[in-house]
Amino acid sequence: MREIKTVTLLGANGTMGSGSGGVIAAFGGARVYMLARELDKARDGVEKALSSVRSGTLRDRLIPGTYDADLEKAVSESDWVFECVAESYEVKEPINKRISASRKPGTLVSTVSSGLSIARLAGHFDADGQKFYYGTHFFNPPYKLTLCELITHAGNDPEVTRKLSDYLSGTLVRQVVVTNDTPGFAGNRIGFQLMNEVAQYAEKYQDRGGIHLMDSLLSGYTGRAMSPLATADLVGLDVHKAIVDNIYTSTHDHAHETFRLPGYMQKLIDQGNLGNKSGKGLYQRKKNPDGSREKLVFDIGRGDYGPLPAVSIPFKKDMQNAIRDSRYAQAMDILKTATGFEADLLRYFIARYISYSLSLIPEVTDQNGVDGAMGFGFSWLPASAWVDYLGGVEEARKFIEKAGLAVPPFLASAKGSPFYQLRARLDPRQLFRAG
Repeated sequence: MREIKTVTLLGANGTMGSGSGGVIAAFGGARVYMLARELDKARDGVEKALSSVRSGTLRDRLIPGTYDADLEKAVSESDWVFECVAESYEVKEPINKRISASRKPGTLVSTVSSGLSIARLAGHFDADGQKFYYGTHFFNPPYKLTLCELITHAGNDPEVTRKLSDYLSGTLVRQVVVTNDTPGFAGNRIGFQLMNEVAQYAEKYQDRGGIHLMDSLLSGYTGRAMSPLATADLVGLDVHKAIVDNIYTSTHDHAHETFRLPGYMQKLIDQGNLGNKSGKGLYQRKKNPDGSREKLVFDIGRGDYGPLPAVSIPFKKDMQNAIRDSRYAQAMDILKTATGFEADLLRYFIARYISYSLSLIPEVTDQNGVDGAMGFGFSWLPASAWVDYLGGVEEARKFIEKAGLAVPPFLASAKGSPFYQLRARLDPRQLFRAG
């Protein structure tokens, strides 16, 4: 792999494209051709890139252009072609054919995909092109979320993979997780499993608080920066659907049915209520005539928005207080011993998250891969850290079995303590929120 001095970035006007261009120019010191369909959009992408890294000094390194006028010339001059156009084969494959015809031997080409087949996309290149073709799944926004899933396929050269991983981590300051070419890779396979099953349970228990109950139950004190359904609104319900539909169609593991999109989410999508980007989705933030702001939630039964319902989670305050005082062992004792419907539901979802995460080893990635994907990509407490907080491997096995779930083979055969291996890179205590 040669030194990366010039990069062509396709999809420069999007949030991911502009943010990635800023990272590559700022940390990599590269000249970046910022290409979009229209020149005004490419120029807008340059401005967004400069804003994302909060530096105007990079302007000379960011060169706006268009696919029609500049793609072939830019690719022929580049050491790396970073493609982050729309997430579909119909858009990506024609672009790949043009890249393949223009790239020099040894030029890296990578796609920002959240779950498409890297091998299929690489199939538009010759043997050299396939050797240097990867998935580089940056997370959004890339300046703030440092995870990069580096996705390999059978045509890659392990030595190129190692050098690219070193460049991404050492130069671009990414937290690199190497994954196999499987649907959803690691982060989305785990994260959207939980998010979609939580959405299913919101429908199941719509008369007990629905969406607001589930997000209140799985909020920051359970080791996450944002509750699952609020995350779905942030991502966009249309994007959520695309990811879970792909995983549902392409995988058939023990959690297969948890990837089936709930009907009420499809109705919201059909109505254009896609989440934060459209103003409302699972939640709506409303400005009242008096200037005050109000957060409303979608009532699944009524099919309309209303005030947040009152929900009672008796043990939550005690867990939050224990976490606030760094009494994590006490918080875990409360989690294990609390009684009632809400406690059983919370234990089920924590057990599901641990079990499903570790069940993907080694099919998708290794232990540090599943933990890094969730910690750095979603800001959720990794599964292995949960094992330690619950009291170790044996206690975690009992916790999962008591929730009625299968202990994954990796955990069943595990020995030793501590189980979590990424503490030097990510202290799990910072992922708990007491509020």
